[in-house]
Amino acid sequence: MKILYAPWRSSYVKFGGKKPKKESGECPFCSKFEKGTEHDAEHLILRRFKHCVVMLNLHPYNAGHVLVIPYMHVPALHLLTKEIRTELIEVTTTITKLYQELFACDGLNMGYNSGKASGGSVPEHMHIHVLPRFIGDTGFLAALANTKPISFEINTVYAQLKEPFAQLQIDY
Repeated sequence: MKILYAPWRSSYVKFGGKKPKKESGECPFCSKFEKGTEHDAEHLILRRFKHCVVMLNLHPYNAGHVLVIPYMHVPALHLLTKEIRTELIEVTTTITKLYQELFACDGLNMGYNSGKASGGSVPEHMHIHVLPRFIGDTGFLAALANTKPISFEINTVYAQLKEPFAQLQIDY
């Protein structure tokens, strides 16, 4: 038997895909934003904007899987102000362009899950997923064994993406 090594997913697997709530009940996103920029690398935050933040997904499907998260803690997109929604969409759009240039990817997935039934891992704080896709990045393991091999180290990906995200220009 071959072993697929993805140590950062151990807490995800341990709790059956559900993250345990912190005893204080605090939001797993908000708690990271409030700690200050000196903790950004520790929390995989690639870039902070006026109304939102971009951070690597702790449980990625592919290298470069990021979350675009508004600072405003709401469960649904329509509850954000127009100004915040505009920034959120412009940041997401800019990331898709960056990823096409950086990765020469064959496609992109962008997703927004609203509500617990949608499969969202943090339904109380809306966020958008953006991830590069490549032809052949899912194979027989995903189809037959419901297993996704991950062949990258998340801190290496963070180091590679930090500078390109620092250079992003958002025009709106």
